[in-house]
Amino acid sequence: MADYEVSGAYVDAVLRSLKSSEHFATIREKLAPPVREMVDNPWSETWHPALHLEAVGDAALASIGAAAFEELAYAAVRDRFGAIVMPMLKSTLASTNRSPAAVLSKLESVVKVAMRGLDILWQPDSPASSGVEGGTSGLLQVRYPRPVAAHVENSWRGVLRYVFEVTQATGRVERSRHSPEGNTLQYLVSW
Repeated sequence: MADYEVSGAYVDAVLRSLKSSEHFATIREKLAPPVREMVDNPWSETWHPALHLEAVGDAALASIGAAAFEELAYAAVRDRFGAIVMPMLKSTLASTNRSPAAVLSKLESVVKVAMRGLDILWQPDSPASSGVEGGTSGLLQVRYPRPVAAHVENSWRGVLRYVFEVTQATGRVERSRHSPEGNTLQYLVSW
């Protein structure tokens, strides 16, 4: 079965946020030895199996809950990974009056520095939603090569929160859906 992978840089960003939790030792102990090896040294490989990061997410979710897990995902992007992707977004932000639609339309290329082997599609609700004209909603779809853990949905909510923050938009996820097959996440967003 094909899988997707996560970069060592992204794993490090997630772990930096997680290590600040009082629950980190408990979470680490729940992990299988190969996953613990990644946790102990996220830079040991350029790319890691996504299943390892999902195992970390499962253990974290069980220890800290869904709301704290979403906050963790947001903090990982904001505090560490944002510094990597912001240079990629600066011209987009400057040329589109900080439109969330413009950032969402470029999300697949931005995410490639963190994950590979998945597809991201932004569908604006109207042609105006694709950029400068001021559209205010659309559907973000993230498709994986296999079913993913339920908590991955929370991680993307953290990413979307970061998109709204950097675009200075008051945005929200109107609705999200994890497909019955388990390999596709959809987010109806508006701002």
